Amino acid sequence: MVCQVGIATPGVAAALEAPVSDVADAVAEWERRRNTLLAELDGLPVIPPHGGWYLLMDCQPLGLTGVEASARLLTQARVATTAMGEWGSPNTERYLRFVFTNETSERLKGVGQRVGEALT
Repeated sequence: MVCQVGIATPGVAAALEAPVSDVADAVAEWERRRNTLLAELDGLPVIPPHGGWYLLMDCQPLGLTGVEASARLLTQARVATTAMGEWGSPNTERYLRFVFTNETSERLKGVGQRVGEALT
């Protein structure tokens, strides 16, 4: 079972009360950000999201754990990510999470080169 965190409740209430066009505009913007990040990370072992606010990278094909990849990205590429190792399964240690909802598409441009240089 998944339970919404308390900070999401006001956001849900605002979305339910907002004009449909506002919600559609927000979704379209998040899709642009997702698509920009996917294009930037093309060729790397990412898992395209079908919703949500983040995407995962499988670091195992790169010979890294999520923790190792996250540390490299922070120190070498100045990209903050979340290692998924403690997220409930032994298999999660191989994944890294990129959150794209608070980054503009413009700011995401160029991140792929930095990520590629740090991880390959």
